[in-house]
Amino acid sequence: MKIRSHGLYISTILSLIFFSFVSCKHRIHVPKNYIQPTEMKNILLDMQAAQAYVDNMPYDSLHSRQEKLKYYYQQILEIYHINHQQFMESYKYYVMHPVVMKMIYDSMDAEVKRRQAIHDSLMIKKHAHPVE
Repeated sequence: MKIRSHGLYISTILSLIFFSFVSCKHRIHVPKNYIQPTEMKNILLDMQAAQAYVDNMPYDSLHSRQEKLKYYYQQILEIYHINHQQFMESYKYYVMHPVVMKMIYDSMDAEVKRRQAIHDSLMIKKHAHPVE
């Protein structure tokens, strides 16, 4: 009986520590003059997708990869209705606040895994029921 209550006590303490840590993460406040974390995550995901797209393009003697990437980055910023300066100021803010930046990158990682799981399930369905 004592072992069971001791185990319950330890798991209660560990749960409190865990929830305290999680709630601290949510209390982080990004000033309104910066791009907020969710939007920054989406922008960075789109930029990574653009980078991968450009990296896999065939060689083009008329336009360098860097020019193409700059063009796509500008298009992404326009989609989010922000300019280069706003993005850079926000990015610098996140670099100076590594805990918040880590939260964004962790969120990006989770989103990529979520998208990969969806893609994988669609591929399984496609192979299970091929279109003739």
